[in-house]
Amino acid sequence: MASPPPETHKLLVSHLRECVSGEWSVVAYGDNQGRRRTLVGAFGSGKKRFYSTVGVFEKHLPVPWGSFELAAFGSQTWLPNSLASSLYWLEGRSIDAWPLVCEDVIRHNAASRYRHIAYVPSGHRLEVAPGRSMQWLLGVPLSDKEIGLTNEDAGARAAKIYPDWLVTSDA
Repeated sequence: MASPPPETHKLLVSHLRECVSGEWSVVAYGDNQGRRRTLVGAFGSGKKRFYSTVGVFEKHLPVPWGSFELAAFGSQTWLPNSLASSLYWLEGRSIDAWPLVCEDVIRHNAASRYRHIAYVPSGHRLEVAPGRSMQWLLGVPLSDKEIGLTNEDAGARAAKIYPDWLVTSDA
């Protein structure tokens, strides 16, 4: 019998259910060997579908600062798998500047011109425990020609894709 999810995971999913109306589910994605599992939540429906990893903020990501979940927004069926693939791509790497660009994380058999994802920090924070908060890294799909996208351009594209509550600062 599987153990119940940690309270921090329940809080995260509950928060997203409140922010994104509609259907929701959480699915485990695995690496090619089936060893590593990544939980990805799907919230909403149609073109307004929001995807978020669940529990990643409790791990140390090799990013400049912060505790984060990875996010994607849209109707493409490859989006949730690309979040898990981005985590596997990050292993053993060190990133020291934004945007965080994960290369070749969109499966080559996906019907898409995109192959990479650039991530920028959201303005929205969620307190997951007293004195402990996390944010989302908002994923922006990139084609091979767009891989050199600047942080400012990635942020502007994220602002066009994601709901305002995620983009604007809570401060």
